[in-house]
Amino acid sequence: MIDLRVGHIVDVKKHPDADGLYIECNLKPASMRGVKSFAMVLAATSKDGKEGGVELIQPPPASKPGERVYFEGLEYEDAQPVSQMNPKKKIFETIQPGFTTLDTREAAWINPVTKSVHRIRTKDGVCISPTLVGASLS
Repeated sequence: MIDLRVGHIVDVKKHPDADGLYIECNLKPASMRGVKSFAMVLAATSKDGKEGGVELIQPPPASKPGERVYFEGLEYEDAQPVSQMNPKKKIFETIQPGFTTLDTREAAWINPVTKSVHRIRTKDGVCISPTLVGASLS
């Protein structure tokens, strides 16, 4: 289980050597093309690609920074997340292909084995993309 949290973006700087880096998980601080990164964001990319739009996934309005974000379903809601992901184990890369936005713009993870749909939520409700439907999340 990955550890996703609601965050509050205070400052954003354009990376001098990259157009965009979109991913979210609890990472060890790492250099991204020479710039130290401590956190990343969960974003939806249009099914038409970046040209069709990229949006940050929004938590429910009542959410607070630091609140846990999780997949709906008994097996996930009370699961203990990994405290810090080891990039060599490719945990995020294993589940990321199932991340999408539904027709309702709700962020979700579709289990590749069971095809069951698990909306991505906090205790206050479901996370959404402002406008994108059928988008991939990364």
